[in-house]
Amino acid sequence: SRPNPFQRFKHQTGTLLHPTDGSFAFAFTDWNGDGSQDLIAIKKRGTGTGSIEVHIFSGATNFQNLLLTTGTPLPETADDDTYAFALVDWNRDGRPDLFAVQKKKTDSGTTEINIFSGASNFQEGLLRKVATRLPETDENTDFVVADWSGDGKPDLVAIHKRFTDTRLTEVQILAGKSNFEDEILRVGTRLRETDANWAFAATKWQGGSSLDLVCINRAGQSSTEVGILSGKSLFQEFLVSGSTALQRTDATFDFVVADWDGKGRPELVAVKKSGTGTRSTEVHVLGE
Repeated sequence: SRPNPFQRFKHQTGTLLHPTDGSFAFAFTDWNGDGSQDLIAIKKRGTGTGSIEVHIFSGATNFQNLLLTTGTPLPETADDDTYAFALVDWNRDGRPDLFAVQKKKTDSGTTEINIFSGASNFQEGLLRKVATRLPETDENTDFVVADWSGDGKPDLVAIHKRFTDTRLTEVQILAGKSNFEDEILRVGTRLRETDANWAFAATKWQGGSSLDLVCINRAGQSSTEVGILSGKSLFQEFLVSGSTALQRTDATFDFVVADWDGKGRPELVAVKKSGTGTRSTEVHVLGE
């Protein structure tokens, strides 16, 4: 594998958002089409509206301006691990839609999918409470939404971190075009079982057609470490692995992978939720 490309900070900034905790989830997308990555903050509980809320901060203003703040049809949760979220265009209208993967406390007893349309500011349900072939899940399973099969429909990628049959971190992919009924892949990866120190993201690292898995270890030897497992090898080969410019981190950091500067090469974005110098939620971007 090649040396780790995340060796320098390309951008670091405070935001308009106060310090946050596990009741927030984060994503990045170009919400308003201006070419900048905007910060999506999803508030799961303790909201003014009694629902899960979406707050979008403009990347062009260093996250100092709010582009949108809205409730959604989803009631707020009692804990931080009921849902996993992603912002992906499901209905191909060019607007990012909100995926809410309900991991537990579902009517069907399975992991369920909800999708709310970006064009309606997340008020209109495109899919509601769709049962999948996954049983209910917990903090040992992470989710990524991305088009694995190359058919233009986002697929659901479940990363089973531990207590797996193979004793490895496993990847299971359910097809978006079957509304997550059909399993496309289930495989043990090169990575041993992982825990809460690990975060995952998907990206086309080599710019090809295959989707690669970004594995972020907050508790690396001397820094936060990143490995990228090649989708082409069915997650058996590391394209990149090693240390980054970021110190070892903890649960106050969330991680996202995004093409920050629009040059086609993904950057690692660390969202520092609390304990920051700016007394705000901070954004730190690492790249080459």
